[in-house]
Amino acid sequence: MFLFGIAASAAPVGARLLRAPGPSVQRWVSLAAALLLLGAVWFSPLQTLSQHYLLTAHLVQVLVLMGAVPPLLLLALAPAPPLRWWPRLRRLGHLVVHPASAIVGVNAVFFLTNWSVAMDYGLSHPWAFDLGQLALLGASVAFWWPIIGPDGRRSLLSPLGKLGYILLATIPQTFAGLILALSPRVMYAAYLAAPRVFNLSAHADQQIAGACLAVLSKIALFAAFSVIFVRVMNPGPDADDGGGGGGHQDEPAPPPPAGEPAWYRQLDSGPLQSEPAPRRRVTPARSPVGGGGGGGRSG
Repeated sequence: MFLFGIAASAAPVGARLLRAPGPSVQRWVSLAAALLLLGAVWFSPLQTLSQHYLLTAHLVQVLVLMGAVPPLLLLALAPAPPLRWWPRLRRLGHLVVHPASAIVGVNAVFFLTNWSVAMDYGLSHPWAFDLGQLALLGASVAFWWPIIGPDGRRSLLSPLGKLGYILLATIPQTFAGLILALSPRVMYAAYLAAPRVFNLSAHADQQIAGACLAVLSKIALFAAFSVIFVRVMNPGPDADDGGGGGGHQDEPAPPPPAGEPAWYRQLDSGPLQSEPAPRRRVTPARSPVGGGGGGGRSG
């Protein structure tokens, strides 16, 4: 199921990069980094620790899926002509990525997939555990969409509004982390019954996981600030992935219309002949006072 998640993440982004005119190298690097992170959290010992031993390993996966992979995927999206079937889904897509629905959706999926009953069921049924992580990744992509804005639409959020949007979204996760860290009992029966590794008790593991969730969830806030800062400071022609701030670009002048008169074609070649130098105006000298104007009298 995780292979399907990686393919579903890479296919639309890669197809859009291939259809885009001259995509930048940075977009391909961003896509590669996102896929490497997905491989690291899903096909490594971290996945084994998460699904069988440590709650801390699971929450590290959650933080990577929510705070690192989605912005990298969206930064990799290049502007491209819309597909023919997209207008049918445009209205639904705009609703899903609206800031109000996206922030509610990502927190709802987070709490549902980390609810003790759902977690205990997922740890004993791998397909449910994998499906929960895929749902969390999808909800996180929708959450990051208003910040990155890869569809080129004018964002509903100002730069300060985007930072507030991220901060508001991390508040519920911070409280969830504090509850895990300060709880006097182990909240997940599956981890309580799991074999112990690294000499960590189930309660100590839960405390570390809660502290990580409460503190490290602010990485998303720092990542959002970094993205917004780069967009504001680099409004160059390559800033075409959502901010709409490509700046003014010089365009070539349109060619003259066909069949124009000869004098029209000669306008671009400078003046037809050299202009004469302006004549210098000579002012007549004034006669001295008493110098006579009509001739002197003979003596």
